[in-house]
Amino acid sequence: MARNDSGWVKELFASSAREVTPAAEFEAVVALYVPFVHDPDTARHCASVLSDIERQRAERFSAERGKHHFQQRRAFRRYCGAAALGSSRNLSEISFKETDKGRPYLEEFPHIWFSFSSCRSGFLGAWSWTHAIGVDFEDRTRNLETVELARELFSEAEAEAVRAAEGQTRTLTFLKLWSLKEAALKSIGEGLPRGLDAFWFALAPRVRIVCAPDDCGGPEHFRAHTIEGTDTCAALVLRM
Repeated sequence: MARNDSGWVKELFASSAREVTPAAEFEAVVALYVPFVHDPDTARHCASVLSDIERQRAERFSAERGKHHFQQRRAFRRYCGAAALGSSRNLSEISFKETDKGRPYLEEFPHIWFSFSSCRSGFLGAWSWTHAIGVDFEDRTRNLETVELARELFSEAEAEAVRAAEGQTRTLTFLKLWSLKEAALKSIGEGLPRGLDAFWFALAPRVRIVCAPDDCGGPEHFRAHTIEGTDTCAALVLRM
C-alpha cells in the first residue's frame, strides 16, 4: 500500500468535488457531489484507505466497473467524514458504523448526521451538525415504466403528476419524486422498507411535503429541496 495514498485520495476529491447544497440550507448542511472515475489507478488509491472488510466486499464484484465504483464510493464516504470533522487524519482512520436500518454514522461523533447516495455517474454525500438529513439521487438514463410504477408506489396526486407529464419530462417528474421520497426516509433513519408512501410530495409551484408520518411530527417538521448540479435527479430533506 502506497504511503501517501490518503493524501492522494483527498486531493482527488478536493479537486473534483462540487458543493451542491441548496442556497437556503447553507448554514445547516454541506452536500458534495463527485463524479465517478472508472480508472484502475484511481481505484487502487481509493482501495488503499479502505478496511480489510471493505476490500473483501469489493472483490465480490464480478465486473471491474462495479468493483471500482464500490471502492471510490467508500473512499468518498471517508473523505466526507474527514471534511465534516475538519480532520487531517489518514482516511483509513475515519471509520463509519451503520445502524440496523443502514444509516451511517461516525462512532466517535454519532450526533453528526450523514447521508450518502450513488448512481453510475457519481456520488453524493451530505452532513449536518444540527439536523437529521437525507439525500438521494437517481440516474436519469434509467429506462422505467414510470406511469405504472407511480400508480403502484406513489400517492394518487403524485401518480397523476407523472401521468400528466410528457416525454422525458415524465421520467424526470417520476425520478424527482422518487429521490425526494428516499431522501425523506433517510432523514428519519430508515429506508425503502418503510415504504415510499410514507411521504407525499408536490413539485409545483415549489417542492413541498404534503404528507409525512404522524410519528415524525407531520410535514411541518421537514424541509425538502431538489439539488442542482449533479446531472441526475437529486434531493435533500431535513428534519427539524
